[in-house]
Order: sequence, then structure tokens, then C-alpha cells
Amino acid sequence: MAEFLAMIQAAREGRLPKATVAGIAAAPSMSDRELTSLALDLRSNLQSQDEGTDDFELEKEGIFQLAERIRGPEIGIDEETDRPVFDPHSEKKAGQFLRVALGKETPVREPLDLFHAQVKWSPRTKSDSGRAINALEDWCKDKRVPFVIEAITRKRAGQFIGDLAANPDRPLTNRTINKYLSCLSQFWFWLEKRGYVELDSSPWSRQSLPKVQPKEDEKERPFTDDEMVKLFSGQPNQPYLKDVMLIGALTGARIDAIISLKRKDITEDGNIRFKPQKREKASRLVPIHSALKSTMERLVEGKQPDDDLFPECPPVAADKPQERSMPAVKAFTYYRRASGIVDPVEGKRRDRVNFHSFRRWFITKALQAGQPELVVQIVVGHKPQSVAAGVYLGGLTVEQMRECIEAVKMPPM
Repeated sequence: MAEFLAMIQAAREGRLPKATVAGIAAAPSMSDRELTSLALDLRSNLQSQDEGTDDFELEKEGIFQLAERIRGPEIGIDEETDRPVFDPHSEKKAGQFLRVALGKETPVREPLDLFHAQVKWSPRTKSDSGRAINALEDWCKDKRVPFVIEAITRKRAGQFIGDLAANPDRPLTNRTINKYLSCLSQFWFWLEKRGYVELDSSPWSRQSLPKVQPKEDEKERPFTDDEMVKLFSGQPNQPYLKDVMLIGALTGARIDAIISLKRKDITEDGNIRFKPQKREKASRLVPIHSALKSTMERLVEGKQPDDDLFPECPPVAADKPQERSMPAVKAFTYYRRASGIVDPVEGKRRDRVNFHSFRRWFITKALQAGQPELVVQIVVGHKPQSVAAGVYLGGLTVEQMRECIEAVKMPPM
């Protein structure tokens, strides 16, 4: 103990490298995670010194000494080469430690938390990113590839993607794999900007898989009028659900935008302000359908501006990947199936109908009523495909939007 304290004092006086003090206690018995953390700490300390100075060389020598301690004593001599032999596991740990501490390798997870803190992603996308990193780590372990940034070459990235697509134990769709690739690609782009890797060196660029169009009998569809009558004639276990359904049917809004409504989102001039969804850059005003007016009056009665219209689905923590609407989605799915409205896709876990079918029903009815496709797209928040969309967007009036909304009629109950 006296020797240990003396060495700490020597380090404070600048006569010993930080690595020597850090490794005295128990470096050889540290876990891989603890060693990686120590190596990153020592790398930061080394990089804070000017290369070529005595302090830099002192810290570097200390890192090598610590790597030797991790490697441990020799366990024999190679008879052919006459070189010392070390425990293979300890020697591997020492090598990994040395490469990280000297800045030659960076564990993939080391900058991940900082990336997630800086990127403007939803909790769900960050959750997708976490799953992508987990999949890559599992693949690296299986293929005995070091899980470090420098080891992920373009060839290995391609092998990883191919193995994901061909995995019979846990099959993933091209859409899910492309979602993972998008997350990994943006992570590597961030690494480029932060100097972890060379510019334009991402192994994930142009690696996406082709989009697979669903077969005609697998495409999701709108509700039929008969299904609409059945849904609105029944009584869900959760009374608020019918109001959510009616707003969806008469505005074409997505369920998360509906559940997130507050009293202040119902304007005095008869519009609903929906929060941005998907790729929308701003909130969107939609006129209140005449058949929806009494429902909205009841929902806002006695509420303050910041009160939720649907307190039955409270907000979730900002760091949770689950969307606020998830309880309503599950409740509606249960009610729909209990009502006998199912249209399963063979070999899949999903139906061709879901809450989004209200949105499809609204769009279908608006187009059948002769409403211009561009107006319908703007009302429901779809990105217009027309070249003239920019001109039209500037001149679209509330009256045009209201005409589109009122053109949709609920089927006779």
C-alpha cells in the first residue's frame, strides 16, 4: 500500500504516467467493458498532450506498461521461435486495450450516446438505431470481427446486410433492414463530421435493399361502408374510442395526431390543428366537418387550453420509444376484431385493415366525390406529387379545404 501511495504522489508531481497509476490496482482482472472504459480515458489523456513532447512519450510508455500487466507473465517458451508464450485470452485483451488506448481502434458504442444526444430523432427512431447496433454487434461476435468502427469495412457491411436478409431464424423484411441501414448510415455520417472516420468513407452508402411492393392481395385497404356501419354501431370497451374513430373518418388524420390533440388545437374559427406527422414540417389546419361539430364541442367543454382532449392516453416520457397513441391502437384492434372485421394476410401477423383504414376510407370517398387529388393530399397531409403543388399550396383556401371535408359523407347508420 505504501508503494501504491508513493506512486500516486509521484504521478501528481508529473513523474509517472497516468496509465501506471490507473493500472496498479486491478487492471488484469478488469472486465472487457471496464478495460475499454479505462483505455478510452487514457486515450483522452494521451491526446491532450502535444505529440513528440516528453509528457506525450511518458503517457504512451505508461499505456504500453499497463498493456503488459494485462497480458500477464509468460507461461512458457515457444520451442521453434524461442519466444515467450502468454495466456491467449490475456494477450488478446492486452492487444485490444492497447489499440483503443493508442487511438487505433474505437468501439462502436463509445460515441453512440453522444450521437443520440445530438441527433434530432424521435424516441422510436433511436430505438430502431439501438436495434441496428445490437444486430451489428451480434453479427460481429458470430463472425469474430472486432466490434470497432475501423473493422466495419464496406465488404463486411455488405456481408452483414446479406446475412440479415437471409437469416431463417429471425427473418427481417427489406423495409426493416433498410430502416437499420438508414440509422447506421446517419451514425457513420455523424462520425465523419466528428472526425472519427475519414470523409466519404461510410461503408453503408448505396447498400440499401430494393423496396418490395406488396402483392395485390396483401395491400392494406380502406374500410368498406358495411364495415364502417358495423364499427360505429357497436360499443367499444373504451368510450373515448368512438370519438377518435369519428375524427379519423372525417379528417383522414393519423391516430397519433388525434390522440395528441389539446383544447387549444380546436380553433375558434372551426378548425383542428394537427401536429406535424411523418415528413410534415409544420402543424396543419383542417376544417371541422359538420357531422363532427357536436363531438368536438363536447370534447372541449370545460377544458383549459393545455388540457388533453383524450386524457385516457396520457403523454409518455420523452425517452420512451412507444407513441402516445399505442393504448388507443391496441384498444381499437381489439374492438375491430371483436366486431368481426378482419382481413388477414396469409403468412403474416397483420390484417389488411387497421385504424389507418379510416384515413384510406376518407381519401377514397373524397376522390369519389370529385375532389381534386392535390386538394385531398394537402388536407390529409400527404406530400403532393404534382409539379404544380408549390403554386397550388400558395393559393389553397380554407373554403376549398372545407369543401373537400364536407364532400365526405358517413354511410347511413
